[in-house]
Amino acid sequence: MGEPLEAYRPPANANLEIVETPQVPVWVQRLLLVIEVVVAVWAGMLLTVLPWTPYWASNPLLYKFPLLKMVLLNNFVRGILSGIGLVDIWIGVWDAVSYRDTPRKQARQ
Repeated sequence: MGEPLEAYRPPANANLEIVETPQVPVWVQRLLLVIEVVVAVWAGMLLTVLPWTPYWASNPLLYKFPLLKMVLLNNFVRGILSGIGLVDIWIGVWDAVSYRDTPRKQARQ
């Protein structure tokens, strides 16, 4: 079943090129961070609050599916969704607080 890892390694005399990935500008990194944080916090607030609103119980999409409506109105399911929302908010805040710019490589002279 298991072949040794040496079977998957290239030979020592293989001509391998190391390709460097281009640096993403700092403004792009920061813009993506802002978008990520806004979406995460917004979705988290929505998931935290929405299951406890009257709109959740009177959703017209659930009229055709009474079993699904019964499951979604269960307080345990509502609590799980609110918990996922709180985790989503936490992820957004954590990403914002722990963000560090990627250092730029200095050009060789």
